[in-house]
Amino acid sequence: MAQMIEMNLRPDDKTLRQFGVIAICGFGFVAAIAHFEVLIFAMGLGAAKPYVVNTFAALAGYGAVCSLVFPKANLPVYVALTVISYPIGFVLSYVIMGTLFFLIITPIGLIAKLVGFDPLNRKLDPDAETYWLDCRPARDKASYFRQF
Repeated sequence: MAQMIEMNLRPDDKTLRQFGVIAICGFGFVAAIAHFEVLIFAMGLGAAKPYVVNTFAALAGYGAVCSLVFPKANLPVYVALTVISYPIGFVLSYVIMGTLFFLIITPIGLIAKLVGFDPLNRKLDPDAETYWLDCRPARDKASYFRQF
């Protein structure tokens, strides 16, 4: 089976530094929406609010400091998030591809078959000597400058 998503558990310093910058933005954003209790935290966090906000703010700060000082320190957070998100991405990619195929491509093909649409001229003709089609004659070069 072809692998759609590749897991990199030994990233270089540049990747870890980039991850740290993304972690600052991502965890900072999650800390902010937890603090203001909007979007996914709209139902309210109750007594857990300060712990949730401080945890995400600490992860954002950790990512910032580690990116500037020692990028390899971001490795545990990077690997943890990679391992957690890999199965999610794996399942969703196949679910999305299957959904697109069975809800869009398959009905289009069935409708085309029912109405007799044959864009490739694949109908069997027992009287035909050959199915060879002559190619179109070459266009003059000036026509390429008049595309529309």
